Amino acid sequence: MNNKLVWAPVDLKQSALRILDSGTADGVWIRDLQSDLEPDEAQHTYVGIDIEGSYFPSGPPKNTSYHVQDINGTYPAEWKGSFDLIHQRLTLCVSGGVESTSDAVRKQVELLKPGGWIQYVEVQGWTADSDGRGWKDFTTCVAELVASVGSSVTHIDRAKGWLLDLGLVDVEEVVLEGNFGTRDDKELETLAKKSALLTAQSILGVAQTFPQELLSLPLARIPQIKTDLEKEMNTEPTNAHWHYKVVWGKKPQ
Repeated sequence: MNNKLVWAPVDLKQSALRILDSGTADGVWIRDLQSDLEPDEAQHTYVGIDIEGSYFPSGPPKNTSYHVQDINGTYPAEWKGSFDLIHQRLTLCVSGGVESTSDAVRKQVELLKPGGWIQYVEVQGWTADSDGRGWKDFTTCVAELVASVGSSVTHIDRAKGWLLDLGLVDVEEVVLEGNFGTRDDKELETLAKKSALLTAQSILGVAQTFPQELLSLPLARIPQIKTDLEKEMNTEPTNAHWHYKVVWGKKPQ
């Protein structure tokens, strides 16, 4: 997003930072951050956590470890007050209701050192007016899938207030546009479209199993969305957008 991995104003040139990536999946954010740093800056300690460990990379470097961890669960006691930076993406939206999600944020703030930063990255709004019907209907299914597990894509809109209520300072937020369609960088465009279609295949497969009462779209529409989306992705120009919100704050010294 805007070619930035870290929006919080963390000085990554400090030595021996301890960095937590929550919702790490295959650890791509950690690897991208490590590759962005100079060799003498990359020797921080990196910890990746996710509720599902099957995607964790094998044979990570000595300064990187991965752990199965539910953000609604209890963290190891030795982690409390130990991290200089916590990054989390696309996880608040599937962490349950408002009460459980705000409690998950509280638990993560407890993991920060005094002076440490936390950063949340979540989908905020879904589509641009110019986006195709297939893309819009797909993103409707995403929101309804999230709602079906008792969670919400609107939790990120509460995150700034939660961080302020927990006493964090220098709390900021920014809204960014994610483009999954036509762009100048054709290599990146191909990757974005492939990622979108793979995600859609998975989400729509689940949506087809939903009873009609959980869907705002007709159930008979769901199988056609994938076909429409594939057609849109192969038509130039392709319009497909998500909006993201990034929220960050600092634990007082």
